[in-house]
Amino acid sequence: MGFVSQESIAHACRQHTVHRRGTAGFEMLPDGRESYLARLAMIEAAQHKLDLQYYIWDDDVVGTTFADRLLAAADRGVKVRLLLDLTNKAQVEVSSAALAAHPNIQVAFFNPLTDLKGIFAGNPIPVIGEIDRMQSRMHNKVMIADGALVMGGGRNLGDTYFGIDRKHNMRDLDFIAAGPVVDASAKSFELFWRSPLTLVGDQSKITDREREKLRDLRKHVMRKKRALAAKSVCPYPLALSRAESLDVLHQLVSRMIWAEYAFIADPPERMMRQGFVASPVSKKIEGAMREARSEVVMHAAYFIPQNDTLELLRAATARGVHVQVLTNSLASIDGVAAMAGIVNRREGVLDSGVSLFELNAHAVDRKDYIHVRRLTPLGMHTKGFVVDDRLSFIGSFNMDPRSKYINTETGVIIHSAVFAARLKSYLMKGLQAENSWHITRAANGALLWTGQLPDGSRSVRRIEPDASLVRRLSCWFYRCLPWEDFL
Repeated sequence: MGFVSQESIAHACRQHTVHRRGTAGFEMLPDGRESYLARLAMIEAAQHKLDLQYYIWDDDVVGTTFADRLLAAADRGVKVRLLLDLTNKAQVEVSSAALAAHPNIQVAFFNPLTDLKGIFAGNPIPVIGEIDRMQSRMHNKVMIADGALVMGGGRNLGDTYFGIDRKHNMRDLDFIAAGPVVDASAKSFELFWRSPLTLVGDQSKITDREREKLRDLRKHVMRKKRALAAKSVCPYPLALSRAESLDVLHQLVSRMIWAEYAFIADPPERMMRQGFVASPVSKKIEGAMREARSEVVMHAAYFIPQNDTLELLRAATARGVHVQVLTNSLASIDGVAAMAGIVNRREGVLDSGVSLFELNAHAVDRKDYIHVRRLTPLGMHTKGFVVDDRLSFIGSFNMDPRSKYINTETGVIIHSAVFAARLKSYLMKGLQAENSWHITRAANGALLWTGQLPDGSRSVRRIEPDASLVRRLSCWFYRCLPWEDFL
């Protein structure tokens, strides 16, 4: 299917958007390949403006590819704004003064913890007495193209989130949306961009040396992208034509379900709070769960419910709500420190009446999420749930203390039985015996992990399945530390 070169993203959306007022269109993206192509298509098809807000932007194939294509978009006149959190070292080129020297690119850092020089000088460095600010990070993941499409959810920009890392990959979940929800996400982005905690690169401080580096940057990033892709045998395209991009977007928009919704986002000034105060996003999520009458199905990558959340879950199961939760296992998780929090809360979760599952790192369905030649261990980074087959959530919010009390988060709540059925099908697949371990108790109270082996036989384990001795020892050590509030 071909499209004229001047067709805009907005026009591609309008062909499918004759709907009642107060609704927006949503599609879920559980597969890394499709989520990657959707982002790439949004960048390649953009004609006016691209806003990106990310917690992690890795220096790998995915991170470098998007740096390259954003530079190409800026070269053709698109205004690009990148808002990054610098807790983790960002992709080298995307956080460089040379890239920010482009007249169509602005790079900003939210609440930076290190002293920055040159174009990024004058940052709001946390000082003694601002411990809360030093702990707080911008965990949001949002991309907005031409004010017409928004992408959000769980994925950072890095190979592992898109299934092409050579060592460890994760199942994850995004949404792409059109309609008024785009304006809501843009307002949230503007609040962060204009926040006194955001350091925007000052283009008046750009030096001739940085302008010279910009001239060389295009070729350098392209060569780096191709070298990294060849080394990892990346199966994804590194660029798309305008016609290919519009084709991808047309297909996604045509699949969207139009429904009432709530875009939820923590404000940037949350960083200035004193003490542990529950975030607006957490209150919306817990409010949705508090109204559950029959069932909650949830994927939470880092499920560390503290006493107040456990009480909410206990109240739900007491009124007959069937609550099922999938989280990481010791073998699947990307950070053992976070696993210590999950382990410390296992018994409390079981006591609350929740049916608890942990991801099998060798799940049968990992082939659906891993797109490299050799199947790696599978982890999960998903944050989503369905309530009563009618309400859905997809976003960046983990069910842990850090998301609830420390970081800023974002997501969407969608009121649609049709969308809920689509999302629930994905969530329930993860709970199948061949893909996860069901945690129960033996007669003596000991924990049991029950799953299904690839040959179809039932397997019952009395210790964490497939976890190495080093991981077990590391987890035991972290469990002894009094730091759950920061996990």
